[in-house]
Amino acid sequence: MSRHIITTRGVGRYAIVVALASLLLTGCGSGVAAASAVGQPSLSLTAPLTAVGCTTMGTCIALGASGRANGPGDAAQIRNHKGVWSVLKIPPAPSASFAAASCASSTCLFGGTKDSTDLLWSVNATTGAVIPTRGPSAGLVIRDLSCASNADCTAIDQAAHGLTRISHTINGGGHWSAPLTLAWALNTTTVLDCVSLTQCYVATTSAHHVVTVRETFNAGVTWRILATPSTWTSLTSLDCDTTCTALVSTAAGSSVVTQSKATWSATALAFTGLSMSCITSGTCLVVGHQANLSAAMATWASGALSTVALTYVPSELTSVDCVPTICVALGVTTTVAIRP
Repeated sequence: MSRHIITTRGVGRYAIVVALASLLLTGCGSGVAAASAVGQPSLSLTAPLTAVGCTTMGTCIALGASGRANGPGDAAQIRNHKGVWSVLKIPPAPSASFAAASCASSTCLFGGTKDSTDLLWSVNATTGAVIPTRGPSAGLVIRDLSCASNADCTAIDQAAHGLTRISHTINGGGHWSAPLTLAWALNTTTVLDCVSLTQCYVATTSAHHVVTVRETFNAGVTWRILATPSTWTSLTSLDCDTTCTALVSTAAGSSVVTQSKATWSATALAFTGLSMSCITSGTCLVVGHQANLSAAMATWASGALSTVALTYVPSELTSVDCVPTICVALGVTTTVAIRP
């Protein structure tokens, strides 16, 4: 899951930054974990959990689908602001898979593919209502989503012949703008982050492990390349709230990198990072796996890392989303919630 940013992220962020900073101070210099988190089994074991999104109200939703045409193959659950998970009722989703999620204050969009067409669901996190909606015209699979509000969202999807496209909605996915083809994103993996409907950042990783970050200030009509180190071999998470912070890989391993004008500073991770979610450009939670494939989690604040000790997390953590009051990470059959 790529990182999905919302414009309302400033609300309550001071509290979470202070809390995360205190956790880091507890662990700095001591080599001990600054915090701990306990995993909870998925409420359904019929499909792997693959996409998670949390609203600024503190409600989180996790979805998964096996991609099978027959038999049980989906999982959906919702966590209320009190920390209680319950099953989320969803429409039938045979042959479906989820690849992206983004939430705003009360609504989440989940995207992927179903029966070789774009799959897009709008979820009301207050009522739990799941509304299937249409993705951009003639799309095959939604790869990335980023919502600046409940209404304003941006999607990157793939169409026929491998074309990668960007589209926008101003009514929560009810209608999408005519897709703009991103010719430079052909045959790449993408990561999307939008500060607003017009200001977006897209990172691409080519089959030859070349990473490029681009920004647009006119909703994708024109793009500018940001200078990045040639040593990067992949980029899996991106947050460009004020300056850009990213989770990248090099030949030496994973790092959290942050932009300062035309240069980037790096903090090396002691594990392989698979996903990162940031509360600010300088305060993030990173998840992934150790060398033995066991789960790993760490907080990062202003260049300092602090390990989060994990219990009852049987496999690597593949995605995470944070809001001011809660972070939720996913494993294949596990959720991990931590209050920063």
